[in-house]
Amino acid sequence: MDKNLVLQEEHFYDLLSFLISSAYLMSQGEEFEELYPSLRLIDAANRLTKYALESGGLEDESWPRSFIDESEKGLDLMGIDNEAFKGFLIDSTRMLAREMKRREEV
Repeated sequence: MDKNLVLQEEHFYDLLSFLISSAYLMSQGEEFEELYPSLRLIDAANRLTKYALESGGLEDESWPRSFIDESEKGLDLMGIDNEAFKGFLIDSTRMLAREMKRREEV
């Protein structure tokens, strides 16, 4: 069963402003740590996933809920343990790859 995923206007502008301000901040270069762009992208992915869950348009919510839990833990690592944050980025990529493969097989 396909569900429709609808993005609310307030979520559209929230995520759009976040992405545009991130682009600006990342253009400032050396002022920010090397992992800052990754932090902003994971934060955007977390927000997008929350909006998708709020919409009620996802057929299976198990992976998105797991991603939110893991990404919030990962976001807390930034600035505390950069190596653990890098490990989180690798794990997140693997986690999504496994989910994408599972979705192809269904």
